[in-house]
Amino acid sequence: MKLKELLKDVPVRATHGDLDVEISVVTSDSRLAVRGSLFVAIPGTKDDGTKYISSAKQKGAVAIVAERGQATVEVDDARASLALIAANFYGRPANKLSLIGVTGTSGKTTTTKMIESILDASGKPAGLIGTIEYRAGDETLVADRTTPDAVVLQQWFAKMVQAKVKHAVMEVSSHALSLKRTYGIRFAAAVFTNLSHEHLDFHKNMDDYFAAKRTLFNQIESPDRAVINRDDEYGKRLIKEIGGKPITFGMRSADVMPAKGFEISTRGLRGTLETPAGPIRVESPLLGRPNFYNWMGAVGAAIAVGLKTKQIESGIRALPAVRGRFEYVDSTKGPTVIVDYAHKPDALEKLLHAVRDLADKKRVVVVFGCGGDRDKEKRPKMGAIATKLADFTILTSDNPRSEKAEAILDDIERGARGGGKYARITERRSAIGKAIEEAGSDDIIVIAGKGHENYQVIGDQIVHFDDREEAEIALKKRDEKGVPKSL
Repeated sequence: MKLKELLKDVPVRATHGDLDVEISVVTSDSRLAVRGSLFVAIPGTKDDGTKYISSAKQKGAVAIVAERGQATVEVDDARASLALIAANFYGRPANKLSLIGVTGTSGKTTTTKMIESILDASGKPAGLIGTIEYRAGDETLVADRTTPDAVVLQQWFAKMVQAKVKHAVMEVSSHALSLKRTYGIRFAAAVFTNLSHEHLDFHKNMDDYFAAKRTLFNQIESPDRAVINRDDEYGKRLIKEIGGKPITFGMRSADVMPAKGFEISTRGLRGTLETPAGPIRVESPLLGRPNFYNWMGAVGAAIAVGLKTKQIESGIRALPAVRGRFEYVDSTKGPTVIVDYAHKPDALEKLLHAVRDLADKKRVVVVFGCGGDRDKEKRPKMGAIATKLADFTILTSDNPRSEKAEAILDDIERGARGGGKYARITERRSAIGKAIEEAGSDDIIVIAGKGHENYQVIGDQIVHFDDREEAEIALKKRDEKGVPKSL
């Protein structure tokens, strides 16, 4: 495409040079620049893209978009410009999709997988952008981040259009909204799951965090297409701020809510939801109150984009599990082992309450840690939550990154003191093995923090590590040894 075509709807401050030059690639990463490319210099949070303009030119970039420096096109907002340029480069593919966005602190991945299952039940190709994978019809890719950068995002929307996808669902993180990766995209509907303490190493405070999430609801076709958890404090605030008649969900006095007698048990979720589209039957093997809220949000989104009741019910029945989200690990002789992604205070608290609801006086053991180079304030909070709600807690390593694992455990332990019994086992493999080896056959072991991840980040190394795999190995060893004395 010609450069001038890529600048459609982009607010431009000034231009220098030939706008008829042909562009073959759009990138904001100078390392990916090739002959004929357009390089957009992004002012990053840690680095400034303008430092790499010369490098991009040496690699063959024929045009530069930047807020300052040696730019072919000068703009006031390089991030927003990149989002619009990427959309133009791929032919505005999002405009050809009925796109559902899901945002919130917890539940995004599960809710998007639930909506994907409902979309699949409609019998047409579906699209997905999420923490675990990206999908366009039959093509999938393991995801490297919750919401990809603007160029990759538009590339996958284009793949969806090529695969004749009509409906798609995507997780929309607060980082993506703040960094304008989804700038200019119109959503058919948007879901707000909840908001709690998280990412305060990136956001200034909770109000700033909420404001980022709030941005998504400026990008929907109508506030009536918003689907909001009214039981959440920030959900109530969002309902007031956006106006209109959003679809609300919650335990009572909501548009989507459980009818009398709804069952949340070890058998799964069984019962009827009252909805604006009429009663909808839920028969799901997924467990716990958090998953019930996720289903209500997914159902609300499906209703918002006009899917039929039978399709919704079929999609609910069709989803057996979501990887790393309240996921059972098979065990013939016990204990019960659950792997979950909960890596923030509110998520861990909800997870352990949900396990307690199902435990029926059984002993609950939790194994968890906190990531390095991330919000340190949450560490003692999570320590306090774990030792309060579990019968026994094992503090261990998560993704320490550049921090010392022992120092992270020190932070967690400050909150753990004064609660229930706990131990520190720094190596995660040993911690999982110890928990399972010494558990009683009726115990419930919760391994939290990594969920679907199959790696650990230790220093500058990424090593293979999968909580589910480690649990399966430990369970097999335990079966071979016989049932030992409990922790």
